[in-house]
Amino acid sequence: MHEDSHQDEWSLETLAIRAGHHRTFEQEHSEPIFPTSSFVYESAAEAARKFGGKEPGNVYSRFTNPTVHTFERRLAAL
Repeated sequence: MHEDSHQDEWSLETLAIRAGHHRTFEQEHSEPIFPTSSFVYESAAEAARKFGGKEPGNVYSRFTNPTVHTFERRLAAL
C-alpha cells in the first residue's frame, strides 16, 4: 500500500477528505468499501488472538474494518 507523501502540505479541507488513505496496487482514487461483516483467519488460534485484542486485525465489521481504519487515520490527521 502507498500513502501520499505530501499529506503534511495539504490544507485542512484536503486532509478531511484524503488523509489516511492507503492506495493498493489497484491505485484506486478513494478508499474501497468492504461490504463484508466477517473475516477469514488461518486458524482458530489466530481468530482467538484477534478477537481477544492480543493481535491487531479485523474481527467483525461493526467494530473494525479497513474503511473504519481509514476514517480513524483521517480523523487523527485533523
